[in-house]
Amino acid sequence: MSVSSRSRAAAPRALPSIGLLLVALAIVALALLVFSGGAAALGDPIDERAADPLANETGTTDIVVRLDPIGEPDAEGDAVVDELRDHAADQRTAFEAFAEETDGMTIQREFWLANALLVSVDADETEAADLLSVANVTGIHDNVVVGTHGDLAPDDAHEPVETGDTREQVDIDHTREQVDSQPSGSHTAGLDLIDVPDAWDRFDTRGSGATVAVIDTGVDPTHQDIELAAWADFDENGTLVSDDVADATDPDGHGTHVAGTVAGGDASGTYVGVAPDATIHGIDAFGEDGSATFAGVLAAMEHATADEDVDVLQMSLGASGTFRGFIAPVRNARASGAIVVAAAGNEGENTSSSPANVHDALAVGAVRADENRTVAEFSSGEPINSTAAFGEFPEDWPDHYVVPDVTAPGVNVVSAESGTTDGYVRRQGTSMAAPHVSGLAALAVAATDGRIDPDGLQTTLVDTAVHPDGPNAGPDHRHGHGVVDAPAAVAAAVDAAPPPESQPAENGDDEPGTGADGGQDVDDDTPGFGIAPAIVAVIAVLAGVLSARRVRGGRRV
Repeated sequence: MSVSSRSRAAAPRALPSIGLLLVALAIVALALLVFSGGAAALGDPIDERAADPLANETGTTDIVVRLDPIGEPDAEGDAVVDELRDHAADQRTAFEAFAEETDGMTIQREFWLANALLVSVDADETEAADLLSVANVTGIHDNVVVGTHGDLAPDDAHEPVETGDTREQVDIDHTREQVDSQPSGSHTAGLDLIDVPDAWDRFDTRGSGATVAVIDTGVDPTHQDIELAAWADFDENGTLVSDDVADATDPDGHGTHVAGTVAGGDASGTYVGVAPDATIHGIDAFGEDGSATFAGVLAAMEHATADEDVDVLQMSLGASGTFRGFIAPVRNARASGAIVVAAAGNEGENTSSSPANVHDALAVGAVRADENRTVAEFSSGEPINSTAAFGEFPEDWPDHYVVPDVTAPGVNVVSAESGTTDGYVRRQGTSMAAPHVSGLAALAVAATDGRIDPDGLQTTLVDTAVHPDGPNAGPDHRHGHGVVDAPAAVAAAVDAAPPPESQPAENGDDEPGTGADGGQDVDDDTPGFGIAPAIVAVIAVLAGVLSARRVRGGRRV
């Protein structure tokens, strides 16, 4: 049997029994230290040196420069943002000096969420090798074009909307069907399909206290079913154009429809939103031509992640195929406390798009609101081989997985129409399915008073999904794990969330400092009783005992 280089040293002699005991205690102490940590490793471990966006360019062009990702964070939750900012600031100093000394090079935007820079480069003066030689640079890539995942005509749902490398924006007159009358019934068909009203009744919440950032084409705040709490508009370079809600707009209508499905009200007499009491932050990352760039979307994600109130990033958009540039921002957003819900794409079976196909995102496919919950022909989905798709990948990813994770109603979905105060429109696409899941995530956050973390939230949404072919059928690349189930997901979230923090003692309660049995209460934060002091104590005992045992008969053994 071959022996690895790590095991060629001579084996130590057997330890005496007390030594084994002490080693075991040390291992337990180490385990306490390791497993008391929180978020997964941050950053994009993928080596992007193979890409050369300057190879066929002349003159000035924009590229994205990626720097060394941050490792395992020391911080958790909201504090992760500060750690990401500090790490990015330290990492970019060498490149800033390089850019200052290089003719025709300008840093247009810095992104701490992905530790990346948008750089304007004179391709006639600078080669990729020059950029890659700078300290901390791990790769470069294009500022890729990103499109929405909706806007399929009701009559032509099987037709893809992609040609070549960018998403073709179909004429608005053919992307929607205006609803002549007010929606009928007390809830849309999509809400009924996933039993949203039952979840409202059982858990007495409609999303109050949860916040969803809708990263899309904008949101029209004048619609009677839309209440917009915050706004941001970014251009193709990721530059903030406006953060005034008074400037909010949506000439395309895609984002307004999505926002309505997440949290629209019932001014018409019919609820269109899954979480009508949730807070909506609208973030426009798209231009007037209906397309966006990686830099614009990254800026939008960064803006949402920096807001400690945001629980869900709703992203009905994507770049065709697997694009590893989205790995870092998705993972870092999730580590900071928000899940990323992304539409799988509209190119049909054996296709997918990024960021949905990034394993850490929650990918959503589309089903019809029929009794069989049939997957829409256009809905993207495929098996993912992590190595083949991404090259290197984060060590906590599986070798194989499927996209989508779950499915939701995405055909002939009725929601708010932009440009009107009381109009409604039918749209379809995985863009329309994803906001059903984002709204459901908001319900789960609200029902747990925000105590459930992103990992627990995503797990409950996936594990409670119902596959039409039975409990043993999934996951597969059409339905994923199944169609989301609102009451089951919220119930599982409530069960999974940690209990509320204990309240201070009141009249009739035990006196502060004593337990119910009269003994002294021990607070986890009390010096001497935390995990770290316990580890120190174990190590001290270990050192003392070993020192005593190693001195025998006046000599060390």
